[in-house]
Amino acid sequence: MIEQIPVGNAELSQPFPVPSQGSRALAALRAINAVISSADEERQLLQEVCKAIVDVAGYRSARVVCSHEGSEAPLTVAASEASVETFEQPEPKPDNENEEKASVTEAILQGRPDVGPLAVLPLTTGSPELASVLLIEGSNVTDFDQAELELLQEAARSLAHSLSLLHSLAEYARARQELHRVNRARKTLSAVNRALVRAEDEPELLGEICRIIAAEGGYRNAWVGYALQNEAKDVQLMAHVGVDLVYLDSRPVTWADDERGHGAVGNAIRSGQPSIGRNVLNDPDMAPWREELQKRGCAAVSAFPLRVDGEVIGALALAAGEADAFDAPEADLLGELADDLAFGIENLRMRERSRQAAATVKRMAEQDNLTGLPNRWRLRMRLIDEIAAAKVRNGPIALLMLGIDHFQEVNETLGYQQGDGILCEIAARISRVVGDTANIARMGEAEFAILLPNSDAGAASRTAQRILNEMLEPVEIGEITLDAGGRIGIAVFPGHGTDPDAIIRRANVAMHQARQQGQRQALYTGGRDRECARRLALIGDMHRAINKDELQLYCQPKVRFSNREICGAEALVRWQHPQLGMIAPEEFIGLAEHSGLISSLTDWVMQAAFRQSYAWREAGLRLPLAVNLSARDLRDPKLVERVCNLFATWGADPEGIQFELTESALMQDPRGSLDTMKRLKDLGIELFIDDFGTGYSSLAYLQKLPVDAIKIDKSFVHDMLSDADSAVIVRSTIDLAHDLDMEIVAEGVEDRAIWSHLAAQGCDIAQGYVVSQPIPTEAYAEWRSAGAFELRIG
Repeated sequence: MIEQIPVGNAELSQPFPVPSQGSRALAALRAINAVISSADEERQLLQEVCKAIVDVAGYRSARVVCSHEGSEAPLTVAASEASVETFEQPEPKPDNENEEKASVTEAILQGRPDVGPLAVLPLTTGSPELASVLLIEGSNVTDFDQAELELLQEAARSLAHSLSLLHSLAEYARARQELHRVNRARKTLSAVNRALVRAEDEPELLGEICRIIAAEGGYRNAWVGYALQNEAKDVQLMAHVGVDLVYLDSRPVTWADDERGHGAVGNAIRSGQPSIGRNVLNDPDMAPWREELQKRGCAAVSAFPLRVDGEVIGALALAAGEADAFDAPEADLLGELADDLAFGIENLRMRERSRQAAATVKRMAEQDNLTGLPNRWRLRMRLIDEIAAAKVRNGPIALLMLGIDHFQEVNETLGYQQGDGILCEIAARISRVVGDTANIARMGEAEFAILLPNSDAGAASRTAQRILNEMLEPVEIGEITLDAGGRIGIAVFPGHGTDPDAIIRRANVAMHQARQQGQRQALYTGGRDRECARRLALIGDMHRAINKDELQLYCQPKVRFSNREICGAEALVRWQHPQLGMIAPEEFIGLAEHSGLISSLTDWVMQAAFRQSYAWREAGLRLPLAVNLSARDLRDPKLVERVCNLFATWGADPEGIQFELTESALMQDPRGSLDTMKRLKDLGIELFIDDFGTGYSSLAYLQKLPVDAIKIDKSFVHDMLSDADSAVIVRSTIDLAHDLDMEIVAEGVEDRAIWSHLAAQGCDIAQGYVVSQPIPTEAYAEWRSAGAFELRIG
């Protein structure tokens, strides 16, 4: 009977008869060749060959075994009796078990056949790892004859050749697959490096890296997660491609040592080492995400730690569709990719820190830290731009300068915190009126500037009024309610200047003008800033004049009423300016007090007075010379030391020098002034209170002062003959001084009538034009010899 016999999934090319015993080897050869022609996989080929040897050729059994390292017995890889899944070796008969093992092992090692009831046919492929044999079991009656064995050997050689070919094809396919994976990793790495160069910020970089890995690298998904330092040790998804966010939210990833922290990402973050090739199907730690990953075609997952500034901040995760993906070369390239990504993150963060630092420096350079408003420098830059724009359109610009009243008193009385609160509230009120805070600037401790583009003087005045009305409401700072009044000066481009510094300066001048005139606002008028410029120039010139000894010492003699004898003189300083001529003492002494030069000026006068006193003594003249001390001089802790040094230098007697202190200077610091006066008095120096009646001192305080005389202010002396109040003050002061055992000196005695009246009131000493005008000290001796004052008094 002839029938067609199926072999595996393919049919033999022609029907085979059920073979007789003599033709079974030939049938086996033909069947094996038929199977070889259709096989494309090694294990399938071996299984189909074993099946064909039994089913087609009629042998009892067939199997393929190979030696396996670590196993005592050869390992069955295919058999006709067993299923494809098990490949278990059939149990040999007890009586020939050892013989069979020995013959199989010998055939594998020596590569030669062995014949008996079991034909052992070596499958020689030329490759040690492919060393195996084909075992064919014949009938129980006869052994294999020579012809049959040769045919079976031919069949074995064909099978071995096919195995070698299939193995080569498999190796080639594996090599191609490995090369493909390496190439995709290399391609991905190259694209990632290009992205690193172009990236501007961190989120953009992370998103682009994930896109490149999936789109250009061909991976199933890619995502970046950052490790959160919270109690749960969550991993925050930062960027992703191919990830279902809803699903991931329901099964979050952590880096804790728990079920959801044992995945690839959790292990990479926790250990700081790559977690490579985690098999989705077989790895038990991948169970929480297995269903979703398989649905998306992911067979293997890897994760690489991202180390920034020496610390693991997160991980880069990616999945492949091949279970055997992520071999060593591919993993090395992907590890390099992750390191490059970490470097890119670190670089971007460094750049961001640099940008923030630059922004902070710029903000500190252009912005007031307290109010957040632009500062003086930023307003000037804005004013430059607005002036340029105004010149193009031929339009005006106005600048308001707001000064807060009594702000220093608030700081001194309530503290700087309350003062800061007032400044912030005023800034907010100005903003409500003006709107654009870019046009508001804090110019000084208690000054704000408001820039008004396209505003003329009228519009600026109306805006100023609105700001002042806004400030009428008291400011509440905590539980304290304070008034926040102010004055506003206005300067307008182009009428008041065409450069920013002139506009700012003249708005500030107008503000001070408003304050001096008791007005709430004032428009700049010319002249005042020129006067300010002159004052500044005089301060510089005066500093030079003091250092170069360009000042002159004058004196004004004092005469006793009782005997008309000269009893002393007041030292006075004069300044002959090389360009401006004689500068009035009231002007330059006031400048010295406000500019801080008063101590230097006092030093000059004291040295000149001690030097002149020495010269008079050498000429036989004994005349006390009185030097004026300012309030700042009284606060100088080294004043007494300087005076002592001058006494030592010139060998002067205490009677030759006197000091005059104004009542107003004493009242600025009564306790400190009293201490300084006592130390001066201990040196034996006579002390005078100058300009008495103008400083509002109390009688109790006057009684404590260690002074020798009181000088009545010349304003009362001038008016005493025409003003009853002045006359009362003069008379009362004379009586007060005498009651306190002090002498009284009258300043401003200009004519004989005043002289006579003061003499009648019991005044002790006169000083004024009736005696002499101020004269240079070197001319005193000549003046005294002339006796001119006696002629005037008569």
